[in-house]
Amino acid sequence: MKKTDVRFSDSDMAAIQSMVGKRMVKFKCDPFEFSTSVYGIVGVAFEDASYAFTNLVEVMDYFGVQEDVALFKMQQTPFSSICSFVRDQTTIETPIESVVTEVIVVNELQKLFENGVQTYETRLTRGIVFKFEEGYELSFEKNIWFSEDITVGKGYNLIDRFTPASEFEEGWSGPLRGECFREIILLK
Repeated sequence: MKKTDVRFSDSDMAAIQSMVGKRMVKFKCDPFEFSTSVYGIVGVAFEDASYAFTNLVEVMDYFGVQEDVALFKMQQTPFSSICSFVRDQTTIETPIESVVTEVIVVNELQKLFENGVQTYETRLTRGIVFKFEEGYELSFEKNIWFSEDITVGKGYNLIDRFTPASEFEEGWSGPLRGECFREIILLK
């Protein structure tokens, strides 16, 4: 059985934990034109640090085939260096000015079975939700495996708006069957 793990690293999780109790100043991304999905990058700025959340394609084994797979990652970086991946596109900045009280990291465990025998197991980070002291939330969710888009959500109970885990299960036929389980990590 082939196993793949592309979740946030332990150091990423420690950085995310450190965001709790800090004031998020703003975030930036491409302008929302036809949807709330943006291409490849969203930046967040806190008073003392900033981070880029990216969802870019890398070639890797995707359930038995070498495929372009978008991987959701984060990296601490100067806010001024976070820019659009679209040529001649200017990012927009949205003020937040609120303290993060909780962060939810959404992971998935995806399993593929062939003729009833498990052949693949993939663990990945699907997205992140920031909850603020006023109760509203901001989320970033990676889209399906080959898409470099990130869906940006603003509002309440955003975890309920994430793509259902069953979507992975519906993409297989014949001798192949998929299962997907969500893991919700709450950081306070």
